[in-house]
Amino acid sequence: MSTILSTLNDFQLPAELEPYKAYWPVLLSGAVVLGVRNLFAVPRELRHLPKVSVIRTLWSFIRGEVEDVRIKKLLLPYANKGEPAVLVYALGRWIVHVLDRKIAKDLSADIVTYPKEVPPDGLLLWRFVGYQNVILSNGEAWKRHHKVVKTALDRNVPIGEFSTLAKKLFVQMGNGGLLHWNDLTMRYTLDAVGTTAIGHDFDAINNHDSPFVKKYNHVMESIANPAYLAIDELVAMFQGILTFKKENPGNDMLTYMLEDKNMNDTEYRDNMVVFFIAGHDTTAGAMSSLSYYMAMKPEIQQRAREEVRAAMAKNTTNGEPTMAELAQMPYLQACIRESLRVNTPITYMVPRAAMKDAVFTGSNGKEAFIPAGSSIITNITAIHYKEDYWSNPTEFIPERFMNLSESQEKEYDATQWLPFALGSRMCPARNFAMYEQRVLAAMLLNEWEWTIPSDSEHIAGIKNGFSPFALSLPQNLYLNFKPARK
Repeated sequence: MSTILSTLNDFQLPAELEPYKAYWPVLLSGAVVLGVRNLFAVPRELRHLPKVSVIRTLWSFIRGEVEDVRIKKLLLPYANKGEPAVLVYALGRWIVHVLDRKIAKDLSADIVTYPKEVPPDGLLLWRFVGYQNVILSNGEAWKRHHKVVKTALDRNVPIGEFSTLAKKLFVQMGNGGLLHWNDLTMRYTLDAVGTTAIGHDFDAINNHDSPFVKKYNHVMESIANPAYLAIDELVAMFQGILTFKKENPGNDMLTYMLEDKNMNDTEYRDNMVVFFIAGHDTTAGAMSSLSYYMAMKPEIQQRAREEVRAAMAKNTTNGEPTMAELAQMPYLQACIRESLRVNTPITYMVPRAAMKDAVFTGSNGKEAFIPAGSSIITNITAIHYKEDYWSNPTEFIPERFMNLSESQEKEYDATQWLPFALGSRMCPARNFAMYEQRVLAAMLLNEWEWTIPSDSEHIAGIKNGFSPFALSLPQNLYLNFKPARK
């Protein structure tokens, strides 16, 4: 600023303006303030909604706070005051964040009036994910994608493959000791999604330096850099897998998808990437979180272990849980559900675009007018932590999911337990992801005990790392493992 003012002082004004030269610094400062104000100004049609401070939001980004921390600090207070929606500034615009379970349900129920919003062009993130997939498509295109993907996912639940990979993971764990657990869960889920979803063995469990693993991790760490071009190499790797599967079909979801000829190569590739991200990052984060909470609460870990061993007392499949045995583990299921609530991997849903004006009524009766043209996000983390919906929301309490009637469980899933979203556009791989977690958790409890080091950075609370997808993924999570007492 001082350089600019110095330049202005040296600038030769027309003679008739010389008397006003002393006012130029003031005028310039005013222009800068006005420009900044206009940049962050809330559009007139949205000014009736409460808004999160731009300064606090920007400061949060400057400090490097991750998404779940930012939501709990800046948005959750509005949710707990009963506000059904709040404005948040991001990517050069104001976005409506829904904080109310009833509005979230109503919004998700109308996929015509509130279709998925097309992400801004030019972001490397979407160059990798693609636009022609079951997550981002709308209308007839979405129906086509959903049918193909759902049919492929419903063919079978590969619990046998999950068990085989769990045993492979246990071999790598050796005799236990201090293990980098979030790294191991990432490698496990990468192999799981590779072998069962896209028919490719990444060999991540055995080979930490697998070329694909290194490339993917490098892209995820660097995707925010607009000069980063290696993303094209990763996209090419996925295209190579697709080409190979066309010529070498197998017993995997990509093969099942390829049996349907109603999609082109771009659509197949984009859906394959979605499979990969949903089945890899999010599930790994969920397993890391579950293990963390069980380490922090050994009495919960032991209760779950006793349940698993009781259910598998007559196991005849060499320590691999069967569907029938998993059905006898309601407490383990409750632990998984509670972990997905308290550190939900997906902090908010993909934005919706409002096609017309509408007045929504929240669960407390408070109304929110959302005009046409608005970008709307259902904030999962805020709803999962809202005090009106959950007693002691910051606490890990699996019992809140125990002894629910079928109607109660359906009501939870349709309104306030949202790790897989809700409505007709709920994640089609929910069943796949839940069984993957149930199998690994059951086998882990049967074979291992684990604790958290006293000097862990997670002792005061779980800490997530940066994610370009705004996911909650624990970072630097080390746990002490030892063989479980029989």
